[in-house]
Amino acid sequence: MKTLPAILLGLMACVAIGVSTARAQVMYTLEDLGVVEKMEASQSAAINNNGDVAGTASKGEETCAFHYDYLKKFMYDAGGFNSRGFGINSTNVVVGDAFFAGPMEPRSHAAIFSGGVAKDIGVLPGQVYSRANSINKRGEVVGFSGLQRDGTESRAFMWSYQTGLIDIGTLGGPYAQAYAINQRGSITGASQTQGMGPMVTTHAFIYQVPETPYRRYSRMVDLGVLGGLSSYGTAINNYNHVAGYSTVTNDATNDERVHAFFHDGTKMIDLGSLGGIDNRWGSDMSVALGINNYDQVVGYTYLQAVGEMPLQQVAFLWRRGLNGGGQMINLNKLLYGIGKNYLVVSATAINDNGQIAGAAYDIRDGSVHAVVLTPTGPYLTR
Repeated sequence: MKTLPAILLGLMACVAIGVSTARAQVMYTLEDLGVVEKMEASQSAAINNNGDVAGTASKGEETCAFHYDYLKKFMYDAGGFNSRGFGINSTNVVVGDAFFAGPMEPRSHAAIFSGGVAKDIGVLPGQVYSRANSINKRGEVVGFSGLQRDGTESRAFMWSYQTGLIDIGTLGGPYAQAYAINQRGSITGASQTQGMGPMVTTHAFIYQVPETPYRRYSRMVDLGVLGGLSSYGTAINNYNHVAGYSTVTNDATNDERVHAFFHDGTKMIDLGSLGGIDNRWGSDMSVALGINNYDQVVGYTYLQAVGEMPLQQVAFLWRRGLNGGGQMINLNKLLYGIGKNYLVVSATAINDNGQIAGAAYDIRDGSVHAVVLTPTGPYLTR
């Protein structure tokens, strides 16, 4: 299964950021969330409608899950040594993974962090590791469990206090990962499809958790691809609209070029990229990581190399148009004030107030911190 491209940080020190002069465009303030005490960097993963953020702080190989309290303007260590944070719900419960003592040696298991306490929610039968990626207001958690930490040869799960860990199955292949769950209990992720050898592909899916009182199970539904061989669902809103990324070239030997997508429940829409159609330098790429209930999508894309300016990764915002289609915008062109001192390289989540969580490179000192972008003036949902 494909991994996301690495953030290009080492090439950005000399980048100058332009600001849009279009008055019709919503502009954003940038808030640097800093780091957990004794850490050096931070990366946000999720934001709730209160503006609280979950993510991971790091120093070298050492990490810890964090919870950023938006009202108190403070970043807390949520999970302890070598934990990671990937999701947060409306009551500020953070999920991720952490190392817990075992019979042989500590293992990294999916965890719920609340009040400074890490709860181990275990692994699926026959597996060794697990991680939790998302949690909704009902306390339902999704993630995956396998024989290796972050391994693609794993199984997707849903967990709740009532049910414990449940393997939600696959699209016919042996492996699957769950990345997000909405407030209705619908899940998205990626699963291998049925087939043999090179015929096994990985597709984005949507899966409905059984709901009381009917206890009616919905099967895992294949969302398809953008013309390539693989796709991955990374985020889902309460209307069961999914964001993610898909390969766009139907070539098993060259299936590396990906575009962000938005799936409206009927079809998968290619969001394109900001790198142009000439992919000789690998710039025609984009990945969607977050979506809100207004069908606004965020993620990252690349800008073409120009002269001595290298290939550059930037965060994007995509807004659905009133007449269909939509527009992808470089978020760095919408910053003002202190935001002009940063290059936002990735946007990982967006809430219903339009606040965007991501990671930014501080041009002044080279640090990389979690940030929140907040729209100013009337917030345009379309």
